[in-house]
Amino acid sequence: MNDHDRNLEQEIQTAFAGRAYPGDDHIARRKEETWLRFRGKDWQEIVSLGREFDLRSDISSLTFEGFAYYLPAFLTLSLDLEGPLDLDEFVAHHLWSFPEEIAPLLNPREKRAVVHILEFLAREYEKRNYVSNNAQLALDHYWAYFTDQELGTSTDDIQK
Repeated sequence: MNDHDRNLEQEIQTAFAGRAYPGDDHIARRKEETWLRFRGKDWQEIVSLGREFDLRSDISSLTFEGFAYYLPAFLTLSLDLEGPLDLDEFVAHHLWSFPEEIAPLLNPREKRAVVHILEFLAREYEKRNYVSNNAQLALDHYWAYFTDQELGTSTDDIQK
């Protein structure tokens, strides 16, 4: 992991540090293995767990509230583009497909962190000539514009 990746990981840690656990009933739509895997865990624990399991099917089973709560774990795991998880495209897809449901559950600092991770992923996908770039689609479709409007600044002006 290079310094830029560590800075992004630190931004995630800082932005999402005070997340309140929403309670087990709000985590997953009762798909038992997902509900049991996430039950009672904070998002930091899911970072460790995520390195052992393929969480893609679990993400699909989470409610929007559950996805938003565990988003910092998914963003952290997404930074490892060389890792076996390949969560980055899956997370970017959810951020592209459901921004209106997820964004209201985040505060401005958390939204900035999401934008910064999506910007990083979009650049990486472009460098690697990915056929699809869900991170760029998420930015173009909603996140960059929404965050600019809400914060009254350009994301270029936000300290990276």
